[in-house]
Amino acid sequence: MSELAPPLGSPGQPSGSFDSKLVFRRLVSYLFRHKPVVMLAVLFMVLTALTEASFAALIETIVNDGFVNAEPWHLKWLGLIIAGVALLRGIVGFFANYFTLHLGRQVIFDIRQDIFSNLITLPTEFYDQNSSSKNVSKLIYDAEATAVATTDTLSVLFLDSVKAIALIAWLIYVDWRLTAIFVISLPILVLVTRYSNSRFRATSKQIQDSMGGIADTVKEASIGQKVIKVYGGQQQEMENFTSANQYNLTQNLKRARVSAAIVPVTIVAVAPAIAVILHIYLNYLRVGPEAAGEFTSYLSACIMLMSPLKRIAKVNEKIQIGLTAANSVFQVVDATPEGDTGTVPLKSTRGHLKFENVNFTYRKGDSDEKHVLRDIDLEFKPGQRIALVGPSGSGKSTVTALILRFYRAQSGRITLDGHDLDDLVLSDLRSQVALVSQETTLFDDTIGRNIMYGMLDEFDQSRLDAAVRAAHVDEFLDELPNGLDTLVGEHGLRLSGGQRQRIAIARAIYKNAPILILDEATSALDNASERYVQDALETLMQGRTSLVIAHRLTTIEGADEIIVLDRGCIVERGNHRELVRKGGVYASLHGGQSGRSKKGFFSFKS
Repeated sequence: MSELAPPLGSPGQPSGSFDSKLVFRRLVSYLFRHKPVVMLAVLFMVLTALTEASFAALIETIVNDGFVNAEPWHLKWLGLIIAGVALLRGIVGFFANYFTLHLGRQVIFDIRQDIFSNLITLPTEFYDQNSSSKNVSKLIYDAEATAVATTDTLSVLFLDSVKAIALIAWLIYVDWRLTAIFVISLPILVLVTRYSNSRFRATSKQIQDSMGGIADTVKEASIGQKVIKVYGGQQQEMENFTSANQYNLTQNLKRARVSAAIVPVTIVAVAPAIAVILHIYLNYLRVGPEAAGEFTSYLSACIMLMSPLKRIAKVNEKIQIGLTAANSVFQVVDATPEGDTGTVPLKSTRGHLKFENVNFTYRKGDSDEKHVLRDIDLEFKPGQRIALVGPSGSGKSTVTALILRFYRAQSGRITLDGHDLDDLVLSDLRSQVALVSQETTLFDDTIGRNIMYGMLDEFDQSRLDAAVRAAHVDEFLDELPNGLDTLVGEHGLRLSGGQRQRIAIARAIYKNAPILILDEATSALDNASERYVQDALETLMQGRTSLVIAHRLTTIEGADEIIVLDRGCIVERGNHRELVRKGGVYASLHGGQSGRSKKGFFSFKS
């Protein structure tokens, strides 16, 4: 976060409303992270502006001494002087452009670094409320747009403004009375700028939102491409995309209308002033043949002045686009990272977990009837294997989320080895837990690096080999071109579901954490893959406190204790035989699956 301005955006602040001055100051502060480059860019822009403006003065000499008076010295050397000035303009212009572009790319780099560095620290609630596509849009599209506000502003301040000032100074030197006429056009330019400010800000916000909508649609279509093909959803997806794309087009056209009007209005405002100047000069001020050079120089300076004036008038558009994008970006940069008030270090644990009258809801202020978990009392003794079962939405996965402190309970207490979870250093707590879930997360990297993910600095070849064997990853490594160095592709899509699951188990084995959470780890696998995965899981659970969430009840029949949840409450608990004899919810659920019974990875204890 910049040290030059306070953070932006407080909770509840309307997304379309922000302090543009504060945002601008903060955005410009990114430039001052690279002061040497800024100074070089400014220096060469000033030199470029002065060399361009000098052509207006040269024109008077060219006309008077080259054509009217035809002085020999000027006839001989004037061409070389002009060529020299042009060469100098080309050299300083190159460096001015390069350093300006360098600054722009550096600002984009820094902003993206700031976005991503905070993005990966944000709490789970942030991701619940913001789609990944919109986050990607901010990182790519919005970050790119922010540089426009900084580099274009710098260019206008030190290139166009200096050029305009130099040309106006020359005009005043030639004839201050004519130059005063230009003042007539200034009020119109001010009104145009003010109007375009509000229009650009509004449309820029809408365009950024529409880009997020397009990204969402493309992401869903990419992930769900098989479902689209099987169910013939191409037309439906095309309609969704067309709607999002049309909205983006509409907003861009709104901005284009305002943008297209700025330069013509500027010309219309300035052109009458030039016409009046021409009339006055030709009819009242012209004196002698040398007036030709003077007037040509004056008129040339007026024409040359049009370009920087147009850019000065139009820069407001880019500033407003950049400021709107910057505000969107800073909302992510300033978002509060995941809280960690814990002060108690935890280097090792016995794995003794307890839930004491825990209540939880995902939305603050919900009534007790809407709580996801209500009055939960649980105890996981060291080395014990506990299974959570129940209908979908009963709160099973929420229990694991609370253990990992993705969320915090509204009331009650969760302890680990007698320490309140909120008192533990968050990174220490999570270092003691390994998670294997149904939706396996693999990164677009090699198999080996996925297994050692987050633990690359702890590389141990023998430990890696042991994890590969224990998770039965070696069963399919020989079929892959580069073994552990094989790239798995985006989301691991180059591998089968069973292979991805075994890699996730190998990751948990490599971590060697004393607490293990298995969240529907085998529910999506075929029979052959499940046998491999179950064997790997059995190896993984040895000597660990294990929490198993299972949809397939035959896989948890040998658990030390089975907890049955329904609508956020514990309705039954006991071992498999006790619960079946009881004839309650568990017996009903188990009976409905008895026709699909399989050997479970806890069955040896039944």
